[in-house]
Amino acid sequence: MQNPFLEFTKSYFDKIGIPAHIVDIREPISQELDRGLRKTILHQDFSKSTLFEDISKNFSQDHIIYYFEDNYSLRYILLSVPDQEIPLAMVLGPYIVESPGIQKTQEICRKHNIPQGLWPFINQYFSAITYIDNISMLESYVETLAETIYGIGSFRIEYLSQRNPEKESFLDSASSTSNEDTMQQLEYRYNLEEKIMDAIASGDFDKAMHYSADNAFNSVDNRSSNTLRSRKNNLFAFNTVCRKAAERGKVHPIHLDEMSRRMAIKIENMKSPAENKDVHREILKKYCLLVQQQSTAGYSPVMQKILNHISQKLSDPELTLQETAEDLGLNKSYLASLFKKETGSTFTGFVNKKRVERAIFLLNTADYSVHTIASICGMNDMTYFNRIFKKEKGMTPTQYRNMIRGVIL
Repeated sequence: MQNPFLEFTKSYFDKIGIPAHIVDIREPISQELDRGLRKTILHQDFSKSTLFEDISKNFSQDHIIYYFEDNYSLRYILLSVPDQEIPLAMVLGPYIVESPGIQKTQEICRKHNIPQGLWPFINQYFSAITYIDNISMLESYVETLAETIYGIGSFRIEYLSQRNPEKESFLDSASSTSNEDTMQQLEYRYNLEEKIMDAIASGDFDKAMHYSADNAFNSVDNRSSNTLRSRKNNLFAFNTVCRKAAERGKVHPIHLDEMSRRMAIKIENMKSPAENKDVHREILKKYCLLVQQQSTAGYSPVMQKILNHISQKLSDPELTLQETAEDLGLNKSYLASLFKKETGSTFTGFVNKKRVERAIFLLNTADYSVHTIASICGMNDMTYFNRIFKKEKGMTPTQYRNMIRGVIL
């Protein structure tokens, strides 16, 4: 192909879960173009004549961009590849622009009189197809690409729908090969889940985000006919995966329970399916930060008990080295020595740092007064609270709040 813009487009669409193919439009189209749908459900072979039969014979010369919808509501984009001896086209798709809930897939099955033995496959198939909920963004990209490779005003856009085919002959159920493919897809998805959990367990947000962006992991839960409910169902499941991953990362259950509860409220308060990506990202980021801040991985079993004790008692003004030693049945000198050895910090210095971290979180997320936040963090002495906060952040809590709110004094 040797066109950097088309190469970039192929790479980009692959990453968002939309297959990109370069085809010779004079030849029969691969049965895999529709990701094996017709090959799995129909007796007859899938060929070019059953899909793109209405494209212009001068498709390549006229630089036509086709937005095509087939009879199963699958969408494709066809672009001619310039400067080729044979008429090549880039085919982007399939993708869908309607949420693939069970109501939609059953509507497709009824429309085509598809045997009920195939319905589970249809449901599974559409859950794996990339759903585009903002088609204008896709169209803007394609139009910009066309202006780049053909020139402004040197192309045209047409919209086509597949002709109603002759009566289709369906199989009674999906073949064993298709079932094997489904099994492979499931195995791939669970392998992705393990990679995501490992990334969260190590607090690696970028790696976790990379794996969780894979379309195989983000297939829509089809058990509800309501799109918003399906998105929420997926996110509730994702919240559970993240909680278990953070537990794998040695975060104490007291923190996991609180984080899981807050994220569940966030999910249930969603008003639109469009919020899905932002909430997904927030859940992932919060759990990775939780691991970074609260994980006891790498510490000895005794030290893990000490750190968990600190986490549970952080709001208690009476949290001291002496109190901790007595509560855990340890020698005070031994505890101090062990703490310094494993954390590189004194007990008091570590506790103060954790209290400042909690104060920063509350200053960013709550409207409590600074005095109330100090109390929540186990510091009733405001002078002392201001001093240790300034030591850690280089400013007082009030100055920090004004900074994040953009207040100019």
